[in-house]
Amino acid sequence: MQTEVSGSQRTARVAALKGFGFGALVVGLIALVAFAVFRENFKPAAPAVEANASFVGGLSLHAHEATALSPEEEAYAAALWPIHSEVKLAAVRMIFAGLAYKTEDHDAKKLRAKVQPLTQTFEAAGKRVAVIKSPASLQEAHKSYVEAVKLYSSATREMIKVADDGRDEHLIQAQQRSEQASLAILKLSDVLWPGEYKPN
Repeated sequence: MQTEVSGSQRTARVAALKGFGFGALVVGLIALVAFAVFRENFKPAAPAVEANASFVGGLSLHAHEATALSPEEEAYAAALWPIHSEVKLAAVRMIFAGLAYKTEDHDAKKLRAKVQPLTQTFEAAGKRVAVIKSPASLQEAHKSYVEAVKLYSSATREMIKVADDGRDEHLIQAQQRSEQASLAILKLSDVLWPGEYKPN
């Protein structure tokens, strides 16, 4: 009888921890979506960007006198824009696929069907980004963007594992990778497309 009680207590604790973890995942995903929606709908006035700004860790700018992007940087931004648009849309679809799975149907097959095409989208985008020639001032940022797209691709593959073994912990790992990728891409997009306006 003692073994049964301790076993059921252990099961209850594990269930409580899982419930807390999944609740945190859903809250994190909702916060990420809310931030993206807010950012799209309430765009700040477009600040000027320094042409020869240097990146720290591929992301942060040293702000000096604000000037427009150089012609090379403008060309890079224009070449990256259509890929960036696809990456953003695929990222939002991935987030909503995870939310639908957790809050609506719990259907792992549906989750796989929604997410698998996104893996291909991210992988194709990564290949296209990798061949774009970046100006010297944006080389580190370019590498960070390539890595961010790889993180998104990795996040989709992690989500698909839920359909293989039923373990929702994969969603938490996928959300962490997705969040890392989103932050990196948001920082670069603020440099190239302030307020997410399409470059001329």
